[in-house]
Formats: sequence, C-alpha cells, structure tokens
Amino acid sequence: MEVSKKSGTVNRLLTVLFVVMLIPFMMVSIWSFDNIHKSNIQAFNKNLTRFTHNTAMESINRQLEEIDIVFQILNSRMTPQGTRFFINEEKGILHSIIASIVNTLSFFDAAIISNVEDNYRTYPEVRWENYIPSKRPWYPTVKNQKGVHYSEPYSDILAESGDPEDRTITVSMNLFDEELQKYGNIGFDLDLDTMSAALKNVVVPFDGKFLVAAKDGIVIMNANIKDIFRESVPSRWIENAVDLEGHFYDKETKKHIFYRSFSDPYWVAFTIVDDEKYNDFINDAPQELIYIIVVCLIIYIILICLCRVYIREIISRLYMGVNGISYDGQTQDLERIYTKIKNSQTELKEVRRQNGEDALTGIGTRRKFDDRMAELITSNSPFYLAILDLDNFKKINDTFGHAVGDSVLKYVSKAGKAIIEPDYEIYRFGGEELVVLFHGGEYDLYFELMETWRMTICQRQWRETALHVSFSCGIACWKPGESAQDIITKADKALYKAKHSGKNAIHSAND
Repeated sequence: MEVSKKSGTVNRLLTVLFVVMLIPFMMVSIWSFDNIHKSNIQAFNKNLTRFTHNTAMESINRQLEEIDIVFQILNSRMTPQGTRFFINEEKGILHSIIASIVNTLSFFDAAIISNVEDNYRTYPEVRWENYIPSKRPWYPTVKNQKGVHYSEPYSDILAESGDPEDRTITVSMNLFDEELQKYGNIGFDLDLDTMSAALKNVVVPFDGKFLVAAKDGIVIMNANIKDIFRESVPSRWIENAVDLEGHFYDKETKKHIFYRSFSDPYWVAFTIVDDEKYNDFINDAPQELIYIIVVCLIIYIILICLCRVYIREIISRLYMGVNGISYDGQTQDLERIYTKIKNSQTELKEVRRQNGEDALTGIGTRRKFDDRMAELITSNSPFYLAILDLDNFKKINDTFGHAVGDSVLKYVSKAGKAIIEPDYEIYRFGGEELVVLFHGGEYDLYFELMETWRMTICQRQWRETALHVSFSCGIACWKPGESAQDIITKADKALYKAKHSGKNAIHSAND
C-alpha cells in the first residue's frame, strides 16, 4: 500500500511539473487573446469614427458650405429695388441671377423671393391662391431673423395625398437694407435626391449604412433615394447624438451607431453597422488565436506523452544499469521502477548498517570508530577517548559459556547506549573492549557518565548467582598534533593502570 501511495505521488509530481510548465503558456495566451480583442474594438471604433467624420465633411458639409457662399453672394447683390422688380415680374439682373443659380447648382430645386407685404414670385414661376410666405413652415421665425435658416422637413403646398416624397426642406434668408430694415426674404427648396448622389459611391465599412437624418429623425439623405422622407431613425438616436462626434450601441436594434452632428442645420450623419458584423470583426483574430492555442495544446499533450515515455525509459535504463540488470526490452513503468529502487535503497541501508553497526551488540564497529576519530582529528576538534575492558571476561566465557558471555556484552552495550548516546558514540573496539568518543572538553562530565555506566553494570543481578560483571576504563585527552594511535596508546595505558590497581575502576591518562 505504501509503495502504491509513493508511486502515485511520483505521478502527481510529474503531472504538477507539466501543469506548471503549461501555466506561462496559458497566461501569455489569455493576455494575447484579451489584448487582441481590445485592439480590435479600438480599431473598429477608430475606423468607423474616422469614416463617419470624413464622409460627413466631404458629402454634407462641403455642400452646406457652398450653399452658404451662394447666400453670401446673393446678400451682397440683392437690393430692395431689385427685389421689387423681380416680384413685379419686371426683367432685371436679379431674375438672371436666380435663374442661373437654380439651373446651375444641383442642390437647389426652386426659388422664392418675397417682400414684407408677403408679395412673392417663384422660379420656376408658380402661383398659388391664398399663399402667404411668412406663414409657411420654412419661413424664419423671430429668433432666426438673420443668417441662413434651414427648415425641418415639411409637406409641399401642392401635396394632397400626403406622400412622403412630396416633402421638402427649404433654406432661406431674410433680406435687410443698409439701415438694417427687413425688406424681404429669399428661399430655395433643396433637391435632396441630387444632394444624396454624393453618397452613392461611398463604400461603408463592414457592410454598414450611411445616412443623414433631420432633427425629427426623418431620413433626408441616403444613397438609396427611395428612403428619403420615407424612412426614419429612432428618436433615441437623435437624443444620444449630444456631442459633435461619437458612437453608441443600440440594444433594441442591435446596431452600432457612429454619428457626426451639425448645428445649423440640425442634421445628424449616421453610420450604422449590425452587431453581427461587429462581432465578426472583433472576434476574427481571437478566434484564429484560439485555433492556434488549441493546436499548440494538442502538440504539448503529445510532447508530454512522449516525454513521459522517454523519462520512463531513461529511469528504467538508469535503474537497471545501477543495479547491474541487463535490459531485456520489458516495459518498466514508474511504479515498478519506484518499487525496485525503494527495495534497493532498503538493501543499501541494511548493508550500510551492517558495515557500521556491530552485529552482536548493536553499537558502532571498529571501522566506524576509526572513521569518526579521523574526522575529529582532521577538523582539529577537541575530544576524549575512553577505552573500557570487561573484567575477567575470559573466565566468564570459560565458566558460564560463550552464550552468557555474549549476553554480558549485549547488556553492557545496551546500558552504555542508554547512558552515553545519543550525545556521544560507543564502538566495539575488539573482543570485550569498548570505546567511547566524547567530542568536546568537559572531562568531569565524561568521567561522571562513565562512572554511572560502571555503577549500573556492577549493580546488575544476574540469573547466574555466581556471575559478577564489571569493567575497567582508561580515559585520555587528544591534543593537537597527536595521531589516532597516540591517543589510543594513552588511553590504553590508563586502562592498564586501572586493571593493575584492582580492576572495576576508571583511570585518566593524566592521573
């Protein structure tokens, strides 16, 4: 069960690794998608705003400027006397000027000149009964006394059927003499069909529509002249066109509206694009990016699978090479490889334990002792060496047998480990000799530990009533410059003194 959990962990780690590698790619992809989407929206708005502005200036404003110039010329040429002659049907220069303007300029359809008494004359000449110019919808109001005035769309006096085509727009201007006394008015009916001809060659981006609406929403200019005065835009579009230029989205009609407004006349030029065309444009590049991302993800998944197989192969060969196993072509998945490596590690730990741990006593071996003391000498660290020898151990073996002797060694080692370790290390030096390495310089502490160990051994009551166990010990301090053999010799001499002074004692090399 543990092996299964570990192998599952390895697979999860590999999965996490691949996911982590995928995160930067996904972050860049999301950022690119969002950035392209925003850039497309900005490009759409910028292009349509520029188109609306340029088309309105070229197709509408230019004609309005020309009309304004015509009125400026007329204002400088007309006089009360000339106006009176024209109204009284007397030939004069004004008649020639009006005829030339109507016949030459495409945006004028007819002209009417009247005086303050509402006497009038038209060109082409038409007479109506009970026709009062100042009462007509196009006639300037009091607040529009001066300057050029454009009327709202209105029905012509001759229209009886109410046909929208009979509507018109009249542009007019009051006439004043040198003393700023009003003496008359001149007006022209606009030929909106002809004025709309400028829009026929305009190609609206994204299959959109371009048109011009009056203040009441009636379409007054359109490339399709059949829509003039017949179609209208929602009043909310006019209400939203509060700035000189701008754009908005109409949720009801699902259309994107770009506009350019005029103050006099109060007309609004609209560019209208369907929401479907808008979405096609802004999502075109992101959709291509999505396809690219999907292809990259598929390639990435394929590479992950190939890498996984490749990594398994490498690990398998490495494992078999390290463990001396020949490659037989068998599939080695990660779980099986992990199990084998874990078993090898367990075996390796056991071998290391056997090499560094005495099989009988469980304490360190002589080899481990030599290595540790060499480390202390190399690092120039102060330490003490204690060598102890079990008293009369040969006699114990001869009297009670080697099994009892082994039990004595095990007990002495176990008791020593309980007192000495884990702060310090105990090793089996050979036979019944044990050694202790005390790294540091606290001799009194080390002596007390060894004395506690000795007293513990002496107080043990054995099953063999005649058996009594004790040990003699010699302690020596290592000094810089001394070799391992030097300190062993010093400790051994101290042990010799303890043996010959009656045994069951601890002697220092300095005593």
